[in-house]
Amino acid sequence: MRKSKLVVAGVILVLSTSGALAQLKPGAKAVLGACKPDIARLCSQVPLGGGRIKACMKENLPNLSEPCKEALFQAWLRQ
Repeated sequence: MRKSKLVVAGVILVLSTSGALAQLKPGAKAVLGACKPDIARLCSQVPLGGGRIKACMKENLPNLSEPCKEALFQAWLRQ
């Protein structure tokens, strides 16, 4: 349960980063790499902008892959 809360915090922190991939911190790059398939699978119909992808990921937290959850958790630890 605690890890799930940390993952949610990580999703919010990491996905709130804006700008080009080159401007992302290493942890955010790792999250993007690990979560890109999940975003495509779960949130492909969500319009970009306004934090909608982040909200979609948060809503689908139980359905995220283990690599995505782990990347989010590790990125949160580095903050």
